[in-house]
Amino acid sequence: MQVQFLGHSALALHHEGHTVLVDPFLSGNPALQGRAIPAMKPTTILLTHAHADHLGDTETLSKQHRAPVIATYELGVWLEKRGCVAIPANMGGRIQQPWGWARLVPAFHSSSFEGEYLGMPCGVVFEAGGVTFYHAGDTCVFSDMALIAELNRPQVAFLPIGGHFTMDLQEALKAVELIRPDVVVPIHYDTFPPIRTDAEEFRRQVEAHTFTRVRIMKALDTWEVELPARQA
Repeated sequence: MQVQFLGHSALALHHEGHTVLVDPFLSGNPALQGRAIPAMKPTTILLTHAHADHLGDTETLSKQHRAPVIATYELGVWLEKRGCVAIPANMGGRIQQPWGWARLVPAFHSSSFEGEYLGMPCGVVFEAGGVTFYHAGDTCVFSDMALIAELNRPQVAFLPIGGHFTMDLQEALKAVELIRPDVVVPIHYDTFPPIRTDAEEFRRQVEAHTFTRVRIMKALDTWEVELPARQA
């Protein structure tokens, strides 16, 4: 199983011939400027909300590859009207896919595109190959992250740390304490001037105060995920 970080909040999970994309902001992503964008053939696209830096290339990729997009109801219906394959959903149960499952969970943010309201934002928990991941989307810290962790037991968390629009370092540290993943990958920082921050300081704080390891990934870095599968 391989995770490839695509800059900002975008990532690809490759497992047994499947590719799961989360928030595929590729074209126009400053983290990828001047670099060859890898060709992607997604099996499924997971969206946390409709802001342009997360919606990104979803429409193009879904249409090109007939890849279903799992998103909150309003966003999913909006994508269907634009010719995409979508699975409009909401917070709650698992959505089964050929590679595993996904579940939408709360986030505190907003969700719109070019002034059009497109439902609630969310985070997404997803499992493949016995490993459970939690992509928090754009959010502040909130106490129910502990409940998300209790119900889903994520081993890897992708958490925003850039502040201004999302959690900053202090809030992200608290989020790690609530979620207690084995590994946390910081996202949503340094892409734009308002979200410049020090990922190494985040690493120092997390590893000094918790048992979680921090994996800092630059755009296009890959990670061969080798974590023990958890028992049901």
